[in-house]
Amino acid sequence: MQTRVYTDKINIDNNSTKEFWQKRANNINNLQTVLLGSDNTGSEQYIRNENEKRIVEKIIEKIQNPGILDIGCGIGRWAENLQNKFEYYVGVDFSEGFINYASKKFTNFSNVKFYNNSILNLDKDILTSRFNLIICTGVLMYINDENISNIFKAFRQVSPEYLYIQESISLMEGRLTLNKFESKDLKTDYSAIYRTKQEYEEYFKTNAFNIIKTDLLLDNKSGAREETNAQYWILKG
Repeated sequence: MQTRVYTDKINIDNNSTKEFWQKRANNINNLQTVLLGSDNTGSEQYIRNENEKRIVEKIIEKIQNPGILDIGCGIGRWAENLQNKFEYYVGVDFSEGFINYASKKFTNFSNVKFYNNSILNLDKDILTSRFNLIICTGVLMYINDENISNIFKAFRQVSPEYLYIQESISLMEGRLTLNKFESKDLKTDYSAIYRTKQEYEEYFKTNAFNIIKTDLLLDNKSGAREETNAQYWILKG
C-alpha cells in the first residue's frame, strides 16, 4: 500500500483517524505540550499558538463579546486563549477524552460548554444556535472530499459573521495524502489530506464565504516544512 500519495484523490479511513486521536487523548499532559507549547517561549508550539492567537483576537475586536463555535476544540485551546473575550463559547470534538478533560478544566465557567460531537453530524441544537464566529483549525485535513461540502453547508446554516479556518496545506502543485503513513515524529501510523490552497478556496467560493484575509502561518521558527505549511483564512459570511 502506498502511504504517501501525490496529486491523486484517495479517501482516508475515518475510523483510524478517530483511533489516532483517541490514543493521543490517553496522554493528555503530553498533548497539552504538543498543542500549546511548554514554558519554553522559543518552542515551535508556543510561537505558533501566540501568532495564531493574535490573528483571532483581531477578529474579535471587530465583533466584541461574540458567541464562538469551536470545531475540533480538542482540550480547549481556544477557550483558554480567548478567556474573557467572548460572551459564550461552545467547543465540539469527536474525542470523548478531549471533551472530558476540557469540561473538567472549565467546570466553573458558566459561559463555556463542550460537546462530544462530530463535525460530520453536528447536533441540531448547535446548528440552530447563534454564533458570531466559527473557529475550525486542523480539522478539514482529516475529512474526505465527499463530506467537505456538507460541512460548509452546516457552517452556512449557523450564519456566522466570521469564520476562521486554519489547515495544513500542500505547497506543491497538487495535494499530498498520507495514508496510514508511519510517522517518526508521532511514533504511530498517521493519515491526513494536505489539500492545496486553491482547493480550499473553491469550497469557500461555492458556499458564498468571502475571503477577507489569508496567509501562511508558519515560518522556520514555528514549524514550516518543505512540502507543507499551515494556511489561515479569515472569511466573512
